[in-house]
Amino acid sequence: MKRIRIHENLNLRIIKTGKFKDISFSFRFLSNTSEKDATIRSLIATMASDRNEKAPTKVDMTRLSDQLYGSYVDVRNTGYGAAICTEFKTKVLNGQYVHQSSILEGFFEWMLDMIRYSLINDETLKEAKKIIRSILVRSMDNPMQFAMKKAFETAGKGFPLAVNIQGSLDILDTISTEDCKSYLQDMIENMRLDVFVVGDVDENEVTEMIKNSFLFRRRDNVETMYRMDLNAFQSVELSRKMDQSNLILIYNPQVLPTDQDYWPLRVAMTAFGQLPSSLCFSEIREKRSLCYTIGAQMITFDGVCFVYTGIDAKQADNVEKLVDIQLETVKNGQLSDSLIEASKKMMINSIRQIDDDSSAIINYYYQISLIGRYSDKEEIIADIDKVTAKEMSEVFAKMTKITKLLLKGEGAHEQDIESEI
Repeated sequence: MKRIRIHENLNLRIIKTGKFKDISFSFRFLSNTSEKDATIRSLIATMASDRNEKAPTKVDMTRLSDQLYGSYVDVRNTGYGAAICTEFKTKVLNGQYVHQSSILEGFFEWMLDMIRYSLINDETLKEAKKIIRSILVRSMDNPMQFAMKKAFETAGKGFPLAVNIQGSLDILDTISTEDCKSYLQDMIENMRLDVFVVGDVDENEVTEMIKNSFLFRRRDNVETMYRMDLNAFQSVELSRKMDQSNLILIYNPQVLPTDQDYWPLRVAMTAFGQLPSSLCFSEIREKRSLCYTIGAQMITFDGVCFVYTGIDAKQADNVEKLVDIQLETVKNGQLSDSLIEASKKMMINSIRQIDDDSSAIINYYYQISLIGRYSDKEEIIADIDKVTAKEMSEVFAKMTKITKLLLKGEGAHEQDIESEI
């Protein structure tokens, strides 16, 4: 991967490879996040991926897509700790396979038009609001998604963790056409931008394309990683009309990707709850059949970890106690060598498999660029490989439980009922 610093906070990263017959582009705009920002970005993403001012109808967009061998633009938002990224992603067939060497230049201009001339008006905004409202309502109807959302809001109150990057129903109707136009303009002119190109391209040609475009300007930087305060433990219980219950447990080890104990934490979390042979899965689901599903994840840039389960509400206390026991197993250095090695192998294999997919390549290098700690995959693999049981034990000793949220399935309740314990 070659990094080219084109301007202040405007970086081009070219991953030159002949492995793919197409060329992938990703334009990633990054800035601080808030509920309003997330809501506006969701609306912009919906409108920008649909049409633009130079192709104002879906028929026009289809015609242009056909001329570029089926290329389309996917626009989506991703949270990275205290920041949110809006990505414009697309790919086009490499011109050498169709004897059309000029295709890249025309494609690049089309891609820039999709960013700069997104069709934002009262009509498209109304349509986008309908789509986003539907997405938000559906996510609330999903018990696990709803439980996680409420758990993050509780644990992360006052921090970016509490922000739903899909947006907010409470804010959606307050967003105007002018809000979206103004925000897009600010994105284009000021926000940090990382451009990724994967494929068999001429580095100088791509660099000159960006330097000669409206993207070439100084931009603002933004911090992504942060440590949440160690707030007092909170327990929340919700009831909903549904059959299954969900238990979410959130922990704050205050470990970020820039810390030396980050990889010991990652390996430990894999052994704890991310494999079929992990402690939580084997001890709680397989041996005792106390949950329908169980797993553990990290929210990397927010520095928190969580356990999620689908359970019978009557078993909530038992499941929580058993999760605590598995935590103690790691803290006490009682993980088996075979489970530690399986966890390392899974992580290393997932890194080595990145090269098989252009989107995975871009996501990987973007996260690495935000972390700023590595330049080569083999450095990461070496750090994973050298993690010891003692280091895993020490970092798990920092695991502080900050939130327990139980979403109880009770058919008698028509609406959510909330209580704080």
